[in-house]
Amino acid sequence: MVIGRSASLERLISLGSSPLGPALSSPDEVPEPLWPLLSQKNGFYAFESALHIFPWGTDGKEGAAFWNGDDLWIKEYGEPVRDLTFFAEDAFGFQFALGKNGFWSFDPETAERELICRNIAEWASLIIEDFEFRTGFPVMHQWQQANGQLPAGRRLAPAVPFFLGGEFDARVMRMKDSVELLRFRADIYRQVKDLPDGAQIKLRIEP
Repeated sequence: MVIGRSASLERLISLGSSPLGPALSSPDEVPEPLWPLLSQKNGFYAFESALHIFPWGTDGKEGAAFWNGDDLWIKEYGEPVRDLTFFAEDAFGFQFALGKNGFWSFDPETAERELICRNIAEWASLIIEDFEFRTGFPVMHQWQQANGQLPAGRRLAPAVPFFLGGEFDARVMRMKDSVELLRFRADIYRQVKDLPDGAQIKLRIEP
């Protein structure tokens, strides 16, 4: 059954962990389109940590200010992310962002971006209605059953990048530091972005 968009937002908030950041008192503290979400719960994990929403108003490594810092990983991509503000990620470190005209998904392996909805209520509805696909929950659930809870600041990644045939299978996933994973993927993107279709790829892969 499909539930209303406002109900989806409330449902997502109710499914989340305790807030990761301090309570917010003014819309001026966050990007205005995110206020309906963050004013009720300032950052949280949901779906067994498969979805990670960054808190605002904190200097910690879990915070949105840290994650969107120019000297972290964003500079490694350049133009494809220049006008995006990242506010959440899935189990594999694929990003959700606020940008021109609405809310975007961002594939850090290929730097492809897609406009997926107009506002936060629609975004919450997308997540709730298809959380297994949108968050990577099945893989996260299976991986944590075998390996224990994923620590904060970590995401899952296959040994072979997804765009080269890596599998969405918990058995091939490795736990990676979130920042280093994005930097690694940015390096892959820079290696292949100018290659013609059908070109053979020989990547410099981390050990």
